[in-house]
Amino acid sequence: MRALATALSLHKPASRQLGAAALILLASGLCHLLVLVAVNGQWAGPISLRKPITFGFSMGMLIWTLGWVIDRLPSRPRLEAWLGYALAGSGLLEVALITVQAWRGVPSHFNYTTVQDLVVFVFMGTSIAVLSAGLLVTTGWAVARPPSPPAVGLAVRAGLVLAVTGLGIGQWMIELGNDFVEQFDRGPDQVLAGDAGTPTFPHALAFHGIQVFILAAIVPGLLGLSARAAQRIVRLVVSGYSLLLLWSIVQAATGRAPLDPHGPETALAVVGIGCCVAAAAQLLVGYRATRTSSTADPDPRDADPAVVGRAVADRETVVPSAL
Repeated sequence: MRALATALSLHKPASRQLGAAALILLASGLCHLLVLVAVNGQWAGPISLRKPITFGFSMGMLIWTLGWVIDRLPSRPRLEAWLGYALAGSGLLEVALITVQAWRGVPSHFNYTTVQDLVVFVFMGTSIAVLSAGLLVTTGWAVARPPSPPAVGLAVRAGLVLAVTGLGIGQWMIELGNDFVEQFDRGPDQVLAGDAGTPTFPHALAFHGIQVFILAAIVPGLLGLSARAAQRIVRLVVSGYSLLLLWSIVQAATGRAPLDPHGPETALAVVGIGCCVAAAAQLLVGYRATRTSSTADPDPRDADPAVVGRAVADRETVVPSAL
């Protein structure tokens, strides 16, 4: 665990700033979860405490991950400082506004009922625009100058590309929500595509693939696997997770619920899960191989005769007593 904590640590000032913002967001999500449980509140609905919980946890993980990525990119103090302020500030503001609306007992999204609600929604949109700009800049930086080793570089680039895809899914969700408001003159309880399609599902998958990829790149090294083995595992995880994301997008676009397996696109999910299982199997086999090689006694016949001769001579040498 100590080695994993070291691998996930943050060092640059901007990264630590993002880490601090992430801790605030995660703590907020946890506190609201405890409140929801304590008052036996409802999870569903547009004014549930669910939104401060899910946005707190999701935004916290994303902000911390971006800090980790920036920490491992080539040093550019001015750019890092701008990204630190932009990402941390926009993330905190977005979740704060959502939290205020939840405690006021009014919807936070697609709520144009009063001037105050409209102003809050505009500021939410502005904060997301700033966050999106910071994410795009970080993605371009990581693609141009990927971090090392190669497995980490692949994980970061693939994860950021998926996160940018999440921005596109978010825009799709906004269009669906606005269409609902125009048709029914009220905000939706849940943004849907078709009868049961839930775009929030692929939206979440897209933003949190990068955490999965980073762990897939780090853990093999901590378990003693080679850099080449780590790359193979990351490739499998990236391929499998990307197929799962594609399946979830098609599933939502066709109006099917996330757990409805009747569409032909389910084949994408099956192949994606298979790739992730294969990656886990490679990790387990590689770990067992390293454990076996490290605990096995060396065969004396494989030893260098010169080394054996020196060892014997050392044992036969009489060391004078200090007395």
